[in-house]
Amino acid sequence: MLRPIKWARGEISTIDNVIVVVTLSDGTQGIADAPPRPTIYGETQKSLIAIITDHFANALKGVHAFDLARVWSVFDAIAWNPTAKAAIDMALYDAQAKALGVSCAQLLGGTLKPLPVNWRLRLGSKKEMLADAEHMIKNHGFRALKVKCGIDRDKDIEILRALRKHTGDEIEITIDCNQGYSVQDLLEAAPYFEELNIALIEEPIPARDGAGKRFAAERMRVPISGDDSCMTPDDVLHELKLGGIRAVVIKCARTGYTQSRQILALARAHYTPVHNGTQADMQIGTAAAGHFACTYQAVHAHEISSFLDAKDHVADQDLAIKNGDLILPEGPGIGFNLDAKKLAKYRLDK
Repeated sequence: MLRPIKWARGEISTIDNVIVVVTLSDGTQGIADAPPRPTIYGETQKSLIAIITDHFANALKGVHAFDLARVWSVFDAIAWNPTAKAAIDMALYDAQAKALGVSCAQLLGGTLKPLPVNWRLRLGSKKEMLADAEHMIKNHGFRALKVKCGIDRDKDIEILRALRKHTGDEIEITIDCNQGYSVQDLLEAAPYFEELNIALIEEPIPARDGAGKRFAAERMRVPISGDDSCMTPDDVLHELKLGGIRAVVIKCARTGYTQSRQILALARAHYTPVHNGTQADMQIGTAAAGHFACTYQAVHAHEISSFLDAKDHVADQDLAIKNGDLILPEGPGIGFNLDAKKLAKYRLDK
């Protein structure tokens, strides 16, 4: 990576993703990217490889690529492992779309379009974060920023105030506390967030404190969005019923396309906006998430720009962000195939 990604509860300094390839009987291949996040989901690179190669690959051999009900019955027989399941699911959709000669966006009911995305400002000093914001707005035209917060409330407010002054009112600013605040911290900071026109606060307090989120939400105007509390469709339904969240983050890297569609339907049924988040996805994962984001209208900018942190990638094309919009490659599936030379250069299993 060009530089580490830091947040209130962790840090990523290397890309140790697992590339998943699904091959159909006619030779068509679908690809997906599985980014391990042991501090969040308990999955590591080795555990992802083990569960996919030792179990899912054998259990799914011979299953029709379009029989997703059977695929998910195999998944449901094994506890957790969300990223492994999501990667296989998305690779299957990629293979389906390539076999049909359409994009994943079309297969899912959308069309390719430029997607407004934000840039995530990692934790750092005020000087570092302001410089990062200025650089990314100037070079990529970002019209939205997501600011990592959650360790020091007063410092967070100071940085947000400086950012708002520096960028003006035209830039959408959302914040992600990664569960770092208490309810009291949140309520004391809320008036400042309102003053600074913060659009969303993601997971400000412990994810499982649904009662605390509802208590806070009833006393502040800035909406709370659910991420770590919304890992599965069941989680999302539970949180929506509790009433503490007013936006939902969908991460295709943990829910694939199948469960992401379920979450989207649940959110719509509860009149709750959604947008695509990132599991620090790289080129392939970003494209996959982008195709899903093309199937609905988001209120807020999507959080799928982490690929800019990568020094290199194993896809056969580049992604681009122009004027703050993610431009997806045209072509069947997610628009990507693997670059054989780069894959051979970076793979660790051979």
